[in-house]
Amino acid sequence: MNIDVKVPVFPDSIRTAAIAKLYVSEGQLVYAGDVLFDVETDKVVLEVMADCNGIIENITIANGDHVNAEQVVMTVKQLTDSELPARPTVEQAHNSKQLRNDSEEWAVSPWLSKLNIVFWVVGFIIGVAAGALGTLIMLGN
Repeated sequence: MNIDVKVPVFPDSIRTAAIAKLYVSEGQLVYAGDVLFDVETDKVVLEVMADCNGIIENITIANGDHVNAEQVVMTVKQLTDSELPARPTVEQAHNSKQLRNDSEEWAVSPWLSKLNIVFWVVGFIIGVAAGALGTLIMLGN
């Protein structure tokens, strides 16, 4: 059975919103409670979650698209419990390399780290000097 995923209802003053972030793709397995996408209005970002376990089908939105309240943006082919694979535990996902270690992926070389500290210190000194100069100018007036 296919379940329509709709954009949530907005408050009266809001007519449209933008898709801030799409977290799923067609053919992806999702579990009830998984975040599918974020909808952003002028005042708030809403997470839209899966109501059921299933496979994502027919996505009609992309990041940045403008949508209306209750617009159907994708469908989920609902799976029965017997069709649904067990959700991997964190340990299983880590062992199968599904989760990456951020420290390995985003390693910063030591010289770049030192350069960052130098820029921070220089920026701090410039900020203090500008504040002192502003104070002297105000006292001179």
